[in-house]
This record gives sequence, C-alpha cells and structure tokens, in this order.
Amino acid sequence: MTQAGRPRKRSWSVSEADMDDLELVKRLAERVLGATTAYVSAHADFADIIRRRPRDVTRKLDMYAEQALDRAIVEEGISARVISEEIGERIVPAGSRPALTLLLDPVDGSNNMAAGIPYYCTSLALSRKTEAATFADVEAAAVASVCCGTYYTARGKGAFLDGKKISPARREGKPAYAIYSYGAGAIPGGLIALEEGDCIVRTMGSIALDICMVARGTFDAVIDTRSKVSGYDFMGAALILKEAGGEICRTNGTGPDTLPLDVSGVSIIAAAGRTMLDRLLTVVNQ
Repeated sequence: MTQAGRPRKRSWSVSEADMDDLELVKRLAERVLGATTAYVSAHADFADIIRRRPRDVTRKLDMYAEQALDRAIVEEGISARVISEEIGERIVPAGSRPALTLLLDPVDGSNNMAAGIPYYCTSLALSRKTEAATFADVEAAAVASVCCGTYYTARGKGAFLDGKKISPARREGKPAYAIYSYGAGAIPGGLIALEEGDCIVRTMGSIALDICMVARGTFDAVIDTRSKVSGYDFMGAALILKEAGGEICRTNGTGPDTLPLDVSGVSIIAAAGRTMLDRLLTVVNQ
C-alpha cells in the first residue's frame, strides 16, 4: 500500500482475471464516494450545473466522481470498459484492451447531495464480459453510501452490508414502499389506489439505495413507473437484492437478465419476495 492508503499501481501484465471481483468493485465504489465527498467539502460550487438534459442535469460533483473512477482504474493497474451516467461509454485507460466492464452511477441522488441531504450513493456493477453484456453477466456489485454504509455482493455469494449478511426479512405493520410516478404522464390507477391505502410511501431520491433498503428489509418494495430508469441506476443494486433473496423485474413482468447494461427508459418493481412482486405487478397494470 502507498502512504496515502491506496493500492500500488500494478503492471499492465497483471491479469485482471486473477483479481477478486467483489473486493475490486467494493474498493472502487468506496474510493469514488470518498473522493466525491472530499470534493464537496472543499468546493462551495460543487452543485453548479454544467449541462442540462431533457430529463436530468449534470453537476460539477457528478463529473468529478466520474473522473475519480477513471483515476482509480488507472491506479489499480487494470483496464475497463466504463458505461456511466455522465460521460457515457469509454475505455480506461484510453487505447487499452479492456478486461472487464464497469457500470457506474457516480452519484445516485445528486440532487439530495446538492441540497445537503445525506441520502446518496455511488453504484458500481462489474462484468467480465466486455461486449454485449447483459444483467445476467453482472458478477459483482457495490453501492457505497455516506448514510448507510456499503452494500455489496458477488453472484452466488449472498449480499452484505459492511460485513453483515442481509436479507429482506418480512416487516411488521404497514408495508413501506418507495414510489416514483411523478413527472411522466398519467399515474396508473392501481398505483394511486395503493398509495391511498394503508401503507407508508416515501420518495427518497436514490433508486440504488432504495433497492438496497428492500434488500436489508427496511422497505418492502420500490416502484418506478416513469420509464426513466437506466442500467447504471439499478443493476448494481438489483444484483444485491437478488442475492439477498428479493425479486426485481420490469413493470411488464419481464425479468432483468436479458437487459443490456446500457439499457435506458425502463420502469421497474423491486420487492422483498415473489408474492409481493406479483401483487404489485397486478396493481401497476390495472
């Protein structure tokens, strides 16, 4: 390790396939979150908007987080195809032959971060497939947050929060949902009826963290009917949820396995179990 506590830069001759995917993705996610948090503390203009898009904005903190991942990749001595929210698709280092794909949402919940609300995260998913990868090819994932610690998983190994295994255990009392249905046309009638029923509804502002909250048993489900969710928003957290024992699918009932990593414009339901998922599918399709 260096004096700064960072891994020593490896030779390009080192085989990435020999590295532990789980530790790598967790380390990278935590480094991006840590660098971004430090940047926010040191720069008063961190929330300034530098680009506007039809459905979102890019802030200075978002771009810094993207660049933090690129630096971390180089310092790890690996090469990767990166698919991310702000910069898009690229090879890091440029001109190298990638050995893995990283799917990044640098700051999921950047509006919360800009407002001083500590509910945001860095979401990172890893696949060893570098071309035409789908969710079924995601092998490890980490969601690192300031408020709640780091959630992480490797396919077939279960899901964890800061070293403790998690599962979406049945909650007592009213069901709790994170629901996103605003700003995208008519709200499904069944969803309106659900929200008006005997339940707890929250709109927290970070899809990845919300899904992890289902994985740990805090929420019963996450519903997003806006057709605005992209792969980098949910795939890392989706693997964590599935490894914890939960379920996730599109609102049309199809599972995520065949979705490409760069998918966009989807609606999803993430639930604590199959019974809950089936019930909510019926609700949103009424």
